Amino acid sequence: SKQKIEADHRQTRDSIEYASLIQNAFIPDASDFDRYFSEHFCFWKPKDIVGGDIYTLIPLRHEDEVLLMVIDCTGHGVPGAFVSMLVKAIEQQIVTKLLHQQDDISPAHILTTFNQSLKTLLKQNSAQLVQDDDVLHTGFDGGILYYDKRRAIVRFAGANLPLFYVHQGEVRSIKGDRHSVGYFASDMNYHFTEHQLSVVSGMCFYLTTDGYLDQNGGEKGFPLGKRRFVQTLTQHQHATFGQQAQVLINLLANFQKNYEQTDDITLIGVKI
Repeated sequence: SKQKIEADHRQTRDSIEYASLIQNAFIPDASDFDRYFSEHFCFWKPKDIVGGDIYTLIPLRHEDEVLLMVIDCTGHGVPGAFVSMLVKAIEQQIVTKLLHQQDDISPAHILTTFNQSLKTLLKQNSAQLVQDDDVLHTGFDGGILYYDKRRAIVRFAGANLPLFYVHQGEVRSIKGDRHSVGYFASDMNYHFTEHQLSVVSGMCFYLTTDGYLDQNGGEKGFPLGKRRFVQTLTQHQHATFGQQAQVLINLLANFQKNYEQTDDITLIGVKI
């Protein structure tokens, strides 16, 4: 019996580790970012072997137009990974349409389409669903950043996920809408808010899932928090992105210490 349990456990772990290789294949290469940004860093750390956090960098209709998406799916581990694959499938459908349209790219409209598509696929509007069905609690929070290098503009829309950016020596933020994507409680007809910024060389943008900001640690086990994150960005805004990444990773590690990682973590920084 012990040998069978060990064999079953080993088979399950091997399967999950193989699934991790597949999930890692969806993560963009560093060279993809180099085509659009002067500097960048990516810190991606699932809580378990696989996770529900994903990020993608998607070239669009010309060489100076790109989408950066950071998505935090329900849960972590295997359930979160399954949701992330569903989100990837919807993403491919959306991007295919974007590549053939002449209209301006709208991150807000993309989030709205995600919301409608995910709710439809999961039958979140079905009257047969009951309050304790797990599918009711399936969806994601996320942020979408659109950058057009030719026109020197950035557009952003967020679902419970903010955008941080540095301009003229100040760290600023744009709040995402207080509305998640795909859940039963999400409004099928909700329209997300679009934000547009003119950009200049040297501006820096940061997207992070709540796994970083909500990580417990310190002397009292409180979350790391937005204020500590913003203070660190302010203090190190003139450092290279390689240095910034190391500072932010060290901040998290020193704060967390012996506390368990509470969620998947994704932190992305890009410099115009």
